[in-house]
Amino acid sequence: MMPFPNRDDVAMEQILRTCGHDHDIPEENRLEVTATETDENGQTVNINHTACRRCGMIQVSRWQPPEPGTHRFVVMSTFERPEPGDVPGLAERALQVTDAELADFIAARGFPAGVPADFAPDRRTTASVEHLDLTLRIRAGQFALLDRPRSVGDILPVPAYAESADLIDAVPGSALFWPPIHDGELTLSVTISPTPPEPDRSYDRIVELSCRFGTGHAVLHELAGRKLPLPPLPAGHGDYRLRFHTKPSGCLLQIWNQPRTKPNILR
Repeated sequence: MMPFPNRDDVAMEQILRTCGHDHDIPEENRLEVTATETDENGQTVNINHTACRRCGMIQVSRWQPPEPGTHRFVVMSTFERPEPGDVPGLAERALQVTDAELADFIAARGFPAGVPADFAPDRRTTASVEHLDLTLRIRAGQFALLDRPRSVGDILPVPAYAESADLIDAVPGSALFWPPIHDGELTLSVTISPTPPEPDRSYDRIVELSCRFGTGHAVLHELAGRKLPLPPLPAGHGDYRLRFHTKPSGCLLQIWNQPRTKPNILR
């Protein structure tokens, strides 16, 4: 099912449409091998991924290495859409999206009634940083963060298609965290921010990934059964970055609105 669109989605389409097909691809990187694959005949195929400097659209070029003594080879290129977080200027453009543009975009994608009234409001320009100090009852070395309508069964067992950042697994609307204790009480600090916070380097391990929350209302869910609602997320429904810090004395979870991009293990 298509996720309910938000301002980031509108901004991304506007940037891609403005760039059109006249992409600004750095020529100096076009034949730098960034990956390889093997074709059906067992031959090595070189691959290059290079992003447009204006819109982030990725040109994917493939070619077979030339035979010894020859200098000619054929390069085949296609284009792939970038992750939203890799689109230059997307966050700034999203702030310029008008209510009318958002309403038209939502209606064109099959939601003529607009944003449901029970979704969290988009407060990205007015929200302040919120801090919570919690004690979770950990069972089986796990706890979850869920969009309000979701259940822990959406992430347990972890689906094969889930994204992973070692200490976090996530699917849309659900994230599973692996703290450093198996059973017992966990001290967890939570920071919810409308802007990217700095990681706290006092922790032993730090990982992060993106997760889309369809309503903008998130709930911490203990496997023991208790549910702890968080304050409404600052940008309402949409993509958020989850950064999880761990050390034996406790954990820190940072949450902020950011267009989707790849998982990252900071340490």
